[in-house]
Amino acid sequence: MKTLEIKHLLYTLLAAITLGLSSCSSENEEPANFNKLPQAIAQDFRNRCASNTIKGVYSGDDFDRESKQQETYIYTENQEGEECTVVYLDNVWNRTIQKLSNIDQLPYQVLLQLLKVNPEAREDEFQRIEEVSQNCINGKYYILSYLQDTPSLKNLVHTLVINSDGTVLKSCTYDIIPNIYVHPLSTDMDWITKHYKDAVILAYVCDLGDDNYLILHNGIIKSVLFRKSGSGTEWKETSYPLSQDMTIPNNVLESLHTTYPNFYYTEVKFIENQGGEYYLFVDGSRSDRLGYYIATNQI
Repeated sequence: MKTLEIKHLLYTLLAAITLGLSSCSSENEEPANFNKLPQAIAQDFRNRCASNTIKGVYSGDDFDRESKQQETYIYTENQEGEECTVVYLDNVWNRTIQKLSNIDQLPYQVLLQLLKVNPEAREDEFQRIEEVSQNCINGKYYILSYLQDTPSLKNLVHTLVINSDGTVLKSCTYDIIPNIYVHPLSTDMDWITKHYKDAVILAYVCDLGDDNYLILHNGIIKSVLFRKSGSGTEWKETSYPLSQDMTIPNNVLESLHTTYPNFYYTEVKFIENQGGEYYLFVDGSRSDRLGYYIATNQI
């Protein structure tokens, strides 16, 4: 089992124990350890979630980053009985994850985009519908995970990350680590600011153990990955899809057609990493999504 998965299970266990210990309290009674929280946390929480019922509180070291920072989790329910977790890092608000019970609670633009991507969404089983806000990101974004059958696979997991304006920031056919358990690093964001001038960070998720920042740079949605390295990270890859109006160099197309004659592609993605720059051509009409890489430094 991977280290990240073990940490995920530890967090889940801690949350279950915390909520279990607090379940004996009356519905409107704050857990005893809430009254022991620093005043800065208590006051900020009341300003954010005054009407929520507190179900449990946990404070401990930041397991995700293996650092000495202190994380505090306040587990709550809103008036509709939906779970809401507010997380503080060194007594400063870091993120809020609000679970939604059905897709009709999504903002109109988000719901519209979901139904455009998946017209059968109302018939699918959703494992997760979450509204996420982070201290380093302006606005909210939504993480949707649902099961859907395909011609070759049953109950395939689909995950969408959608901005509050309805823009799809990420789409994948696997689940991602819940944002309750992970958070961005300031060093990652400093790297992004240095390498992508005037970029705006729209969302953050943990993708198969990598920190994934979804940014808007020069009018293009880009995915920036950082791999974990000790208590920190290092840049791994940046990628983004090319729209139909973007020009692909002629030598790249010539190399593709020479190496893979008669290959038909419907999607093109540009990828840069420490190994160089690549174009990925994919035939999205095929169930296996056959694709080929063309490296610019090999042409």
